[in-house]
Amino acid sequence: MYIQPKLDREFMRDVLTKVVHEDYKSRIDEFLDFADRLVSEWWSGRHNVREKYAYAMNILIAKSTKNNVVNAKKNAYYAYWVYKGYESAYSFMKRKLVAGGESLYTWIRLYTEIDAFR
Repeated sequence: MYIQPKLDREFMRDVLTKVVHEDYKSRIDEFLDFADRLVSEWWSGRHNVREKYAYAMNILIAKSTKNNVVNAKKNAYYAYWVYKGYESAYSFMKRKLVAGGESLYTWIRLYTEIDAFR
């Protein structure tokens, strides 16, 4: 029996509050609700999808302040904005808030596939 991983909302909120550009902080709690549901659906979803996205999801729930983990969480947040249609990927790249499109689209593919479970 495995223990379902959980997202530490307070830790994630603290990380995002520090690294997200001021113009985009308004949806952090909304993203945390989405991320909670995403972790739950990922864990209870199809085995092949769980394996496919294990690394990304473990980065999302990791309680780490290493630069690569923090940047991945930031990218996941900005990708949420794109996924929901609040902002375009181009605008995040133009403002140099993300390294490039792939850093967003990896998360968007994950969101799309896991959200399809619902």
